[in-house]
Amino acid sequence: MWDIHKYKMKYIINYYLLNIINIFIPHPKLRALYFKLLGAKIGKNVRIEKVTFIQVQHTIKNLCCNDNTFIGSGVTLDLSAPITLDKYAAVAPGCTILTHQDLGEFNGNILSSIYQKKISEVYLERNVVVGVDSTILAGVRIGKFSVVGAKSLVFSDVPDYVLVSGIHAKVVGKHGCLLPQDC
Repeated sequence: MWDIHKYKMKYIINYYLLNIINIFIPHPKLRALYFKLLGAKIGKNVRIEKVTFIQVQHTIKNLCCNDNTFIGSGVTLDLSAPITLDKYAAVAPGCTILTHQDLGEFNGNILSSIYQKKISEVYLERNVVVGVDSTILAGVRIGKFSVVGAKSLVFSDVPDYVLVSGIHAKVVGKHGCLLPQDC
């Protein structure tokens, strides 16, 4: 019985620390520092606007933002599994990054027997840009120098040096290496 109360209390405290206090921090760099103090892996020159965390019973240590990354306002981040933004990655406002899918295993929904529960990392490689209001699903890796167009749904890996767009996101453009050392 005590374990259930302890779990609920931890959830409430994490929710408060991650979603309530967060909105009162006036600057994106201060917010990044705040999340670093709570245990997130935060590099240099990281800016995090006002975001919402779900699955807060899991640890903020699942968030890793390397140097010069940006997360826009209104972004929803799922802490079930790691979310990694490599150097210079940017997530535009209104995006959602999910690291789990669960169609109701916790409450006995019959669909959960057809669509198995999945918990998996999302990794945005360096110089990735995710456009406004896009959704990235669990287990997706977006290749370096790739761009996700606005309002896209990404549920499979994205190769390097491409533009993907749509629901479901498909490659609509390719570009070469921008700098010789990146090839």
